[in-house]
Amino acid sequence: MHEFDSHFKLNNAPELKEFLELNDSDIQILTNLHDYLKKDPSFFVDQFYAHLLKFEFSKFLIPDKDTLTRLKKSQTQYFTSLTSGEYGEDYLRDRFQVGRAHQKIGLEPRWYIGAYRKYLSQLIPQISLYAKSNEHDCLQAIQSILKVVFLDIAIAMESYIDKNSEAIARRAEQLSTLSEMAIAVNATLGVNETLNEVMKCAMNIVKAQASTIVLFDVETRSFTEKYSRGLSPHFVKNMSFRRNGLADDVFNHSNYILSNDLPETKYKLSQLAREEGIASFVCLPLVSHKRRLGVQYLYFHHRQQLYDDEYALLSTLSHIATGAIGNAHLHTRAVTLSMTDSLTNLFNRREFMVRIEQELLRSRHSKKPFSVIMADIDHFKDINDSYGHPTGDMVLTELAQIFLNITRDIDIVARFGGEEFIFLLPGIEGDIALQIAERIRKTVEQLQLRGSDKKLIDVRISMGISCYPKCAQDEDNLVKNADAALYAAKNRGRNQTVLFSDIATQNNL
Repeated sequence: MHEFDSHFKLNNAPELKEFLELNDSDIQILTNLHDYLKKDPSFFVDQFYAHLLKFEFSKFLIPDKDTLTRLKKSQTQYFTSLTSGEYGEDYLRDRFQVGRAHQKIGLEPRWYIGAYRKYLSQLIPQISLYAKSNEHDCLQAIQSILKVVFLDIAIAMESYIDKNSEAIARRAEQLSTLSEMAIAVNATLGVNETLNEVMKCAMNIVKAQASTIVLFDVETRSFTEKYSRGLSPHFVKNMSFRRNGLADDVFNHSNYILSNDLPETKYKLSQLAREEGIASFVCLPLVSHKRRLGVQYLYFHHRQQLYDDEYALLSTLSHIATGAIGNAHLHTRAVTLSMTDSLTNLFNRREFMVRIEQELLRSRHSKKPFSVIMADIDHFKDINDSYGHPTGDMVLTELAQIFLNITRDIDIVARFGGEEFIFLLPGIEGDIALQIAERIRKTVEQLQLRGSDKKLIDVRISMGISCYPKCAQDEDNLVKNADAALYAAKNRGRNQTVLFSDIATQNNL
């Protein structure tokens, strides 16, 4: 025996039929009745729907004439099968699926059972006419039809119970996923990790195939950072968020918007979404109390709608996610502040020493060189004394930008203290480091900065270089030797660069 997709099994059917006392005699009576009733089944169906449409709930289930025509056709087939005498596996499976279909469109059990009463009220007079006033035959036919009707009701109710069991299991799974996400996002402080957990959880709750989180930048009043999961690079690259568009609508009004290609949908799918194989998506706000961070998209390849309980869970997720993402941003900012100089936004001395230690480990393993450059602004005290500390700060920030523009992304530039800067150049030997340092020095030399009196400020720097492994094999001595080379540059008249290896050779001589 095959099984339904539920806890109700077809091998339970014989026992149910026996309990209802549906036997071969009933089947014979119904078969005879079938030939009489099938002559004009539309009469029953028309009367049934005329009655149904009197009630408000039916307007939701039957929104237009096309739906009514389709339902009438389906009900005509059902009415005909009711007395067919064929009540085997196919019939039972079909009854179960009919129950599932009614449950899916939102027909409550009370209305479903009430519909059978209407059928019977139409059938019984016809059975009486069929029996031609033979009371015994009439009662037998009514008894037989009642047995089949109650068989159908029993199976239909099984479909409702089955669906409710599915809903309970789904809710339990969703709540478990939500709980796991809450634990996961509170256990991590990284922004990327937090966003990834939020997207993964939301996708699991509603069985979405992909997700995007877009964060709102308060200063630019626009959506800037975007993080995606399950989407092609082409789709992510070409995503756009126009002003007063869907994302703005969701963000500003803190509501969700569903997008698909159904006629009643305000925001239709873009061509880009269709090419990605997206059938629909929902956009939700990332909000918690008065805190608003951005929006989240969830994309579906097959679904067109979401259940109300799914929206409720996503709303809860939004509150948890917003708090977690906000905390992750605060943590990232705190980490950044602990690593960087607040004036120049370069790394600070402590972070530089961490990075040089890491580079030493890599270089010892790879047997590759690296260089350290120490730089100091010549006569910086005179600049502060002549123009004031705000001008001195301007000089520091301008030089920091020059250093970042000339060095590579893999290089480390830090403010070592006061007017001192330090550079870490991975994979660079001393002679190449000298060329880079000279390029930096000459760029600074040509800098056109004016003080509050509009006069040009004379800005010069001196630089010293040490390199691994030639000049030293540990971080402290590498920095110490770069500082010694810088000191030599100062003694030689400033505004120049000195290699530690050169002064070491001279000292040996």
